[in-house]
Amino acid sequence: MEVVVANNAPQKTTSISVESLDHISIAVPDLAQAIDLYREKFGCVVSNPMELPEQGIRIAYVGLGNAKLELMEPLGSSSPISKFLENHPAGGLHHFCLTTNDVSEAAATANNSGMRVLGGDTLTIGHHGKKLFFIHPKDTLGSLIEIEETLAKDN
Repeated sequence: MEVVVANNAPQKTTSISVESLDHISIAVPDLAQAIDLYREKFGCVVSNPMELPEQGIRIAYVGLGNAKLELMEPLGSSSPISKFLENHPAGGLHHFCLTTNDVSEAAATANNSGMRVLGGDTLTIGHHGKKLFFIHPKDTLGSLIEIEETLAKDN
């Protein structure tokens, strides 16, 4: 990308190459109640719940065409979602996920631009087998952002 400044001299800028919005994650105190809400009140197709003990959560996905909602319920008091719900007892937006073709390059770009990548230099492998990382909300106007790789089968 080139940015033209007032003196018309082009300058290079480095940014994360975002492909698409993958999902919006919502922390909920009661997953069954949230599933019922989206199925009954909005007529959405919702996946069966999945437990992810290594992450301390139970999730379900709400299909929304090109993106999805990820409903997350804590499995116990040590879950990061449990801590989130202490401050937001009714639940709420936890993070959103953007995709990129090269997650390693995206993490390096984020680090080099001064953004804090949670977990340092180690990429996480999600339950779906994709590499991902999170950017600290203090560096993204208050929003926790997940960056996830796009696999060839996703396109």
